[in-house]
Amino acid sequence: MGWLTVGKQFIKPFTKTGAKSVSKWKSEAAKSKLKMAKENLEQTFKKTDKSLEKLKKTVQKTKHYYKD
Repeated sequence: MGWLTVGKQFIKPFTKTGAKSVSKWKSEAAKSKLKMAKENLEQTFKKTDKSLEKLKKTVQKTKHYYKD
């Protein structure tokens, strides 16, 4: 491998420049996507729980109404 030229500076091969590697960017993007999917799923479960609670109350009222 040769030297990398940046402007008028020469950088040795395998020198750490502080930049992230492509695999690092990809892994961080994948983690971010998973986190967003998890949050969306949690919100969906919360909405479903509210709907089920309303249905439960409605069924209880209906049972009570027809019981009498």
